[in-house]
Amino acid sequence: MLCLLQGEEGGLQVKYGPFLFLGLLCCMAASSLTFVLAPQMQIGGLEQTNSVADLPVMYPSQPAGVTHQGAEVYRANNCAACHTLQIRPRNLGPDLQRGLGFRYSVARDYIFDKPVMLGLQRVGPDLSNVGARMNPSTILLHLYNPRATVDHSIMPPYPFLFEKRKIGRVASPDALVLPATLPPLEKGYEIVPRKEALSLAYYLTSLRQSSYLFEAPPPQKAKPVATTDTNAPAATTNSPAK
Repeated sequence: MLCLLQGEEGGLQVKYGPFLFLGLLCCMAASSLTFVLAPQMQIGGLEQTNSVADLPVMYPSQPAGVTHQGAEVYRANNCAACHTLQIRPRNLGPDLQRGLGFRYSVARDYIFDKPVMLGLQRVGPDLSNVGARMNPSTILLHLYNPRATVDHSIMPPYPFLFEKRKIGRVASPDALVLPATLPPLEKGYEIVPRKEALSLAYYLTSLRQSSYLFEAPPPQKAKPVATTDTNAPAATTNSPAK
């Protein structure tokens, strides 16, 4: 449908505004179909599973309240700026060779994550399977002073997640056990993690992508190569008597 305008000299001029609007509308519709509808159709219906490797429980597990609170602390402190939560396949990087995980990450790993904090760069190590490498005590000490656990760490400390408290009648069971490499505290005082630090440590220890799935099966074992025994006696053939 053409839109025509009467010119000053009596000629006809074509008005291109509607065509530009229709072109932009088609581009937006195509983008929505490509980046919104197509992924929803592909992975929007993913659910928990235990059909692979005879998992005793459904994977991934529904996050508990403390885990969700820890994820919010992780997001609020922008941990995703330096850490990733995705293990690359073997042909796209050395993540598996470096022992960052048992398998590469797939979409099913994140069905309960809102938002999904994959991260864009890896200044620090990937944390997809950090729960299999570190316990809560080590994580809390690393948050308080990263160089207390990793000498060459460039991670900044998070002292505001902890409280320096005078020891009462009984020391707090959550108090950090500081190594001798750190300056000693004043006598009668202890470092106790706040609620945010405990929930963050609980969240990090829950990060375990160690279950093989249909999309990420265990590696296949190499088949043994058949070899010929060179010490075997040579085969002989008896020709029929004439």
